[in-house]
Amino acid sequence: EITISSDFDRAPLDLLSRVHSAEYLQFVNDLSKELDSRRKKQVIEASEERNSGAAAADQDEGKGAEDSNHHVVPFTPMVQRSVLREPRVKNESHSDTSFSAGSLKAARRAAGAVQHAVDRVLVGRNRNAFCVVRPPGHHAGVNGLLAGGESCGFCIFNSVAAGAMHALSNESCERVAIVDIDAHHGNGTEEIIKKCHDPGRLLFFSVHIFDRDRRKGRGAGSSTPGYQFYPGTGDQDDVAHNIINVPLAPLWREKEVAGGAVSAAPATANASAKEPIQTRGRTKRRGSSSDVSDKPSPATSEASSNGVETSGADTAAAAAKDGRPAHYLLGTGRMAYRRAIQQRLLPSLRAFNPDLILMSTGLDASREDVGNARHYIGGKQKMGLDLKPEDYAWTTKKILEIANICCQGRVVSVLEGGYGRTGPRPPQASSVAAAAAAADSSVPPGAGGQPADETTTLHDLDKSVFAECAIRHLQALVDPFDDEMRHPGST
Repeated sequence: EITISSDFDRAPLDLLSRVHSAEYLQFVNDLSKELDSRRKKQVIEASEERNSGAAAADQDEGKGAEDSNHHVVPFTPMVQRSVLREPRVKNESHSDTSFSAGSLKAARRAAGAVQHAVDRVLVGRNRNAFCVVRPPGHHAGVNGLLAGGESCGFCIFNSVAAGAMHALSNESCERVAIVDIDAHHGNGTEEIIKKCHDPGRLLFFSVHIFDRDRRKGRGAGSSTPGYQFYPGTGDQDDVAHNIINVPLAPLWREKEVAGGAVSAAPATANASAKEPIQTRGRTKRRGSSSDVSDKPSPATSEASSNGVETSGADTAAAAAKDGRPAHYLLGTGRMAYRRAIQQRLLPSLRAFNPDLILMSTGLDASREDVGNARHYIGGKQKMGLDLKPEDYAWTTKKILEIANICCQGRVVSVLEGGYGRTGPRPPQASSVAAAAAAADSSVPPGAGGQPADETTTLHDLDKSVFAECAIRHLQALVDPFDDEMRHPGST
């Protein structure tokens, strides 16, 4: 039985203050009041004009749209200027994260939904929950934007981190695990956990795309920072704080990855993996299309010629020696993603033995979603990941298997990213984008992993795959066995 609930309060400020600084909360509150005041003032003025008959019947339509834009402001540069007090502020016309008079209410409602779900799951009223909320939150750090960050990533409050802190205040919950499967690293969540007074009660796992370019400078051997897939963090673990990061090479690096010694596990989605069957005194092997090989990939360990296994650190050193980033050893695409879940997440989650599992469920790693793409001037884009709906169902079932052992199946999933596929572009779109880019040469193509031109993301996004991924995740969350019957052989 599924219960759909919208009867919950906004997250209280005392909960949000456990994950965000007082200065940031005050800034967001003041900004919301200012925009709401502007909106009310415009409504009053418009009403007075209508009553006095001063408004002309043929009033310029563009004026109304221009006035309404006064209630929507670029959020990232305002945080940089008012909270972080950074000397360099992002160009307002390039800010992807906006804030309006209703944003504060929506963000508090999103965090309130997670708080409500955690309460219901911990007391046993529901086995698990899926919070379909906007805005997302996993990029929001202590001060909203992280120091030196280039974008708030559409996030205002970190709902998952707030839910974790709320759960830990319950006597029945000693440990909480946060599993982030968004295509982008949950840098805000990681920062909050690092500053938590008792990080031993929290585990953070993130699997995400990681990619950086280096631009050659004028001097010999010199280079300057170039493109990086947003947010450009999450390439290393932090064992002291129970933080596990698994960066994945994007599909646009597939040739470079294939040029090195990649994992012997199947590199294609349709390849059959081998799973061992433990018997008395010997091991047999059987084919399985649902799981990846249980044999550790070179990313975690590799067997030497004398049969002695070497550590992941040794493998990383070997990769660095021949110039390849260590995370290339996992491979690319959905099979690399499944290896990360099977080899890095599941053992760590079982060892941590949480009382509650929170999922930052970003669906932007799905095939052709604009969220995982690298965008170029002119509208061209290259995909970074290619997950299918069955991959989300598989991941959910694997996490539930651990939850059933550790915490009576208690899982609260929270929607993060997920946007859709780019629809057909108008014929003039490419020329318009190229002209706009030529007029502003200060912005590199696809800087920060964000679209290089506005047309690419705003024109008719097809959300059908995004919706299917969400449905398969929910079905597996409600009843993983029923999901297998609905979709036999899909995982």
